[in-house]
Amino acid sequence: ISEKESSPKQWYQRRVRGDGSQLLSASFDLTIRIHGLKSGKTLKEFRGHSSFVNEAQFTADGHTIISASSDGTVKIWSLKSTECLNTFKPALGSSASEITVNSNHLLPRNSEQFVVCNRTNTVSIMNMSGQIVKSFSSGKRQGGDFVCSVLSPRGEWIYCVGEDQTMYCFSVSTGKLERTLTIHEKEVIGVSHHPHQNLLASFSEDGTLKLWRP
Repeated sequence: ISEKESSPKQWYQRRVRGDGSQLLSASFDLTIRIHGLKSGKTLKEFRGHSSFVNEAQFTADGHTIISASSDGTVKIWSLKSTECLNTFKPALGSSASEITVNSNHLLPRNSEQFVVCNRTNTVSIMNMSGQIVKSFSSGKRQGGDFVCSVLSPRGEWIYCVGEDQTMYCFSVSTGKLERTLTIHEKEVIGVSHHPHQNLLASFSEDGTLKLWRP
């Protein structure tokens, strides 16, 4: 993809479409874009967020895109028209500030639900109507706000990392906090799950990348 079309320096997160023909990018310039992998051109652009777009992904049916932003909202977009179909606010912030939505993850066994992680001590499962189906909490009033999260490939576990550099492991079926583990000495930037193995990777401002078997 050429520098003129969309600078990789502005990208925050990228995903390749299932058929491998397109790349979906979420950006610090408040936009979501679809790029052709062969042509390198921007095919579609989605505008409507008022702050950084932290994550975007195609829904299972391939007709919509779901995004998470620092403006405190999750948006559902029409892939065909690029219009915003719905806007949800998972957490109600104060009048002075919005609570950043760090990420969203589609549940692999339920295409109508997704996990939303925002900068609070609670991560939630929401449906496509914006209703909260289930919530999971670190239980901490201070230092327990989540900075990132990841879903296991089969959707059985949610792994969240807090400001306290602790990983919280929640069971999706029971809603219980099953395990906690301190994983880094400084703030964690991100966490990822291996697509096939029971293996997690975390990376941090302490300059390390670590692999974990939960």
